[in-house]
Order: sequence, then C-alpha cells, then structure tokens
Amino acid sequence: MSMTWLADADKETFWAHFPWTSFGPASVGDHDLAILPVFGMGAHGLGLPMDAEEILGSYVTRLAVSRIKGIARLRVLPPVRFVLAPYPSCLFGIDPETAHDLLLELAEGVKAAGFHKLAFVTTSPWSIEFLDATSRDVRVALGLQTFVVNIGGLGLSFHPNGEDRRRVQSAVAKILGQTPRLTEEAGSVSDVDFRPGNYQRPAPLPPGPPMDGLAFAKQGAERLAGVLLEIVARAPLSGGGARNGLTLPPEPEPEYDAPPVFPHGFRARYLPGMTHDEWKNLPEKATSWVIIPTASIEQHGPHLPVGVDSLLGHAWATEIVKRFPAGARVYVTPPITYGKSNEHLGYPGTLSISGKTLRRILLALATELKQAGFRQIAVLNSHGGNTATLTYTLREIQTTLGLRAGMLGQPYKPELSAQESELGFHAGEWETSLMLAIASDLVRMDKAVSEYPAKRESLGQLRVDGGAAYLSWMTADISESGVMGDAKAATIEKGQQWLEAGSAALARKIDALGGK
Repeated sequence: MSMTWLADADKETFWAHFPWTSFGPASVGDHDLAILPVFGMGAHGLGLPMDAEEILGSYVTRLAVSRIKGIARLRVLPPVRFVLAPYPSCLFGIDPETAHDLLLELAEGVKAAGFHKLAFVTTSPWSIEFLDATSRDVRVALGLQTFVVNIGGLGLSFHPNGEDRRRVQSAVAKILGQTPRLTEEAGSVSDVDFRPGNYQRPAPLPPGPPMDGLAFAKQGAERLAGVLLEIVARAPLSGGGARNGLTLPPEPEPEYDAPPVFPHGFRARYLPGMTHDEWKNLPEKATSWVIIPTASIEQHGPHLPVGVDSLLGHAWATEIVKRFPAGARVYVTPPITYGKSNEHLGYPGTLSISGKTLRRILLALATELKQAGFRQIAVLNSHGGNTATLTYTLREIQTTLGLRAGMLGQPYKPELSAQESELGFHAGEWETSLMLAIASDLVRMDKAVSEYPAKRESLGQLRVDGGAAYLSWMTADISESGVMGDAKAATIEKGQQWLEAGSAALARKIDALGGK
C-alpha cells in the first residue's frame, strides 16, 4: 500500500483501515482503547526535518501497539498535526481554542464509536499543559476516561532543556536514513528557570559520535507498551473491575528497522520533510504552488474503510507531484485529515469536525504560508462535505490575506451511467474502483452494495445535491448501507485508469494556472 501512507501506523489497528460496521458499542469492550497521536512540527535544533516528532512518535507508538494488540482492541487514529506552535521555530500551529475544539470534536466521534477510553499520545514539548487541560475537559464533557501519555517522559524528549536530545537526534536520523544537518542559526533561549521559559529557537545540536538510535527508540516503545497496558487494565468508569494480571507478551524479534514513510519523490516536496533552514530559504516562493490536501474520516459503506477520502487524497497528491520535473516549485502541506462529516453521524467510526474548526485550521495554515512568503495555494479536496466551508473560507483568504487561493476540483470525468453520474456520489463505482487501485486489501467486494437515494428520472426540481433547490440530508435519510451509488460495478482496472487520467488532469490544471 505504498500510496496510502496516512501515518506510520500498525495497519491492523489503524482506525482509518476499518469499515464503519467494525465500530459501535456492540463491537467495543470497556477496556478497549482508542489512541490519538498529537505531533508538533518545527525546528528543535537537531538538524532534522520539521516533522521529526511525527517520525519518532509514530515509530515508537507503532512498536508499542504491536506489542499489546493481542491483549485488547486498540484503534489508533490518524495523527493530529496542527497543534500549538508558540515559537517562531514551530510550524503549522493553530490557536488553543481551535485546537481544543478539534480534539473535543474528535473525542465525540471516539465515544460514538463505542470506546470508553481515549489516550492522547504526544511528542510535543509545547503541548503537554494544553493536553492536560483539554483531556480533563473531554473527561467532564463526554464522560470518556482520558489519559495523556508524553513520549518525552519515556526517555525520548524533544525539549531543548532535556537530556535526551542526542538520542532523539540519532533515532530520527536512523529511521529516515539521513544525516543530521548543521543549522546556520544560533539558538535563542532565555528565562529557562522562569516558567515556562522562552525558547524562541532551540540551541543547535551538531551531530555527535555514533549512537544506536533505534535501540533508544525501541526502549521507549517498550516503556510505552507498558503504559498502554496499564491503561487497558485500569478499571473503567462504568464500574467494571480492573483487568488484573496483564503482562507484556515476550518481545518478538525486531522487524521494524524500515518503517513505511512517504515515497522519496513525495517527501522531497512535502514541506514538513524539510529542515527549517531549507523551508526558509526555498527560492521564488511567491510564484510557487502549495497544495493543501483536505479530506475526512467517515463511513463509506460496509465494504470500504472510513479512511477512504484521506487515503485517496494522499494518492492524488502523490500522483500529481511526481508528474512535475525535479525543479518545479510545487509543494504539499500536511493534510487536513479530518473534515466536516456531520452528515454521516450515526455511522460509528466517523470522526467529524465542525465547519468552524475546519475554517480556522485552513485560515491559520494560509496565514502561515503567507508569512513564509508563499502567495499561491491550491486546496486538493477529496470530501464533498468540506466543499461549502472551504469555498467561503477561500473567499475570505483571497480578500483578507491577498493570496491567490482556490480549489483544484477534478477536471477528469470518467464514463459512468447517467444514474451513477448524478446520484452515485458516495462509496459507489468511482471511489470503490479507485480504492481497489490503491489499497485493494482494504476493500471487501463481498460486502459491496448498490443503493441510490432516488431514481434519476423520478427527480423533480428538488435535488438531493446541487440545483436551484436541494435537500439538506443526513446519510441515514437517504441510505441504509451508507452507500450512494453502485459499488458492485467497480473494478481495479477502472480504478487504475481513472487514477492515471485524473492525476494527469490535475497536474495539467496546476500547470495551466501558471506562476511556477
């Protein structure tokens, strides 16, 4: 599944890989655990790419989860990459109120999926206090049993005052197969004994003598596995007893020295994959294009996983950028993985955020890109429920920030029946075929159905979507299965053809916009 990289996660426990029928109270026990990774981005003075936290945090979390997944049902959500960024060395930050709303809204989806326990796992030294406050609010508001796990407390701290910086540096470099690069800028740190201290830019840490970075990472993973096991064993709020006597199974032979990461050609254009100095010194930013993928985690019928939109969004982005020559100035931001999916509430596994939260994240991202010198952004949206919010937010960005900002859309239109073209707009022939092309092992064609909200010829002026008058529907109003379309008509051959044609059309559209 080289094109479906949403996170370096254990694929057997990754939330986005399961259909909605795998969630719900009947499928989840009192001791089962949902895990939400929270990773910051920026320069830590380690000479590493700005997504170093995610590289190490995902690696450690995956190893820990793989150790205990046979003991309890674990579901690891796609990581939250937009968190607090209090210093100039940080990247892609959002304000505390937006971050709070984001986590609370995701927690609502976790509860609706049947889970009673939620653990926030973070690497960010600047988000610990925020997560402490927010997790308590989730506990009070939703009745979830919440936990905050700081990987920095397990011997892998990114804090510039910590003693772990060398081992963190060596671990991330080893995972990526890179050599840390010396930064040209001096650190700017003051008031370290006056809480919370002031870390404008962490002090540079030049590469030192060789260390076994993976050994440190695996030690941290073993400690994390122990912590997660304690969380699983703890008595739930429902009044059930603790699970006594749980122990870690024998440690398996190591097989995780080459974790899945973005394909090299994609990572070269992925802004967080750069060092802070590389990001700052990119040439001709004003005429470059920055692609912002937006998607969702929501039900897609009994035959497709809830991560379809995000998986396809990454596939489109990967295929688009590889069509540009090495020197083309086309870059990609972290994806906004979660979207406005409240039309699918009632189908467990859906994780919806509000239009307000989606708008604030996109606005914050556009503001930071402008401050960095970029002037052209193109939203690559793979979830229809986002479209309205994105459209009015892009108008706002055009006016208030003065950016050239718009949505790419999909210029390529496949040959479909008239019924499918008009009313096959969710989990039908198009999306199912594309998923067969990029991740066939996540598609259950034996569960595929054909279900439409109406017959095309019987429609009057009131439409299900679009037109002069349309119905504000929820999925349960117009579908039992969650499918709107003919999933049975999908084939891998169609998906491969459409992926090729669609990505080529999108690349041509960016090229035609000019400015690179």
